Amino acid sequence: MVNNSPKQYYFSFQNISGLFITILTFFAFQISLLGYPVPKLERRVMDHAGILSPTTVDLLESKLKQFEAETSNQIAVYTTASLQEEPIEDVAFEIYEEWKLGQKSKNNGVLLIVAPNERKMRIHVGRGLEGALTDIQAKQIIRNEITPSFKAKDYDGGVTAGVNAIMAAIRGEYAPSEDDVQTSGRETAEDVIPSGIVGGIFTFISLFIPSIGGVIFTIIGLLVILPLLTYILGGTLGLIAAIVLFVLIMFFRRKLGHGIGGGSSDGGYYGGWSSGGDSWSSSDSSDSWSGGGGDSAGGGASGDW
Repeated sequence: MVNNSPKQYYFSFQNISGLFITILTFFAFQISLLGYPVPKLERRVMDHAGILSPTTVDLLESKLKQFEAETSNQIAVYTTASLQEEPIEDVAFEIYEEWKLGQKSKNNGVLLIVAPNERKMRIHVGRGLEGALTDIQAKQIIRNEITPSFKAKDYDGGVTAGVNAIMAAIRGEYAPSEDDVQTSGRETAEDVIPSGIVGGIFTFISLFIPSIGGVIFTIIGLLVILPLLTYILGGTLGLIAAIVLFVLIMFFRRKLGHGIGGGSSDGGYYGGWSSGGDSWSSSDSSDSWSGGGGDSAGGGASGDW
């Protein structure tokens, strides 16, 4: 007897969630291939552009080492001969992510990056120091402390003044003037909350839409929510939170009978999440230094001269 009923093709929840994670991993990998060639972190002051005198480098190393010993805050200075045609904000983010400045539990790192050939600079601030070194203060330090010296081609004086001001701001001894404005380009709560609400509505509705349409609604909703998640949690944690939400929503859809898959199994759907070797430790050598596993999800400011 011939069965003329149409064939049924089922996709299990495991297939969908695995595909979603694979796609995100693929794009992250592609971005990493095209990114800035981040050098290995060896010292607190890495003058790859060759604009600082050895005396200044040694003096800054000593200051920053003492500052870290007193406060646990990690500050690094990096000069680059080329930004590789990337925005300095992206380069600072990539370097900070790779170096993991600041303590892992505190996220209290700062990166001062200078690109003399492009005449650009940025102060990139870890999330744990955003209250002490605000975007407004970072902008003022660039404008009032660093830029005048750089325009006079005094890179030693500009970087030294910038580092001193950064440390003073963290200690609460550097206040911005009233006419300074926030210009870092970071999204504010007013920017992301409305989109987060819309994304939440889409995600909630997706629970009650059967089959593949509901999954599409879920993905759209989470993509709209993602800016709010990254604003609250930071880039990496925000992305992880979106993936976890996707997994949870697929679970509840299945409980409501709107799952895509036909077969069911009680085990093997969910794998454990674990963080890899993110913790950094300093080398025994007194000349080498490494980050403490901090998070880059902070603010900062950029400028040129």
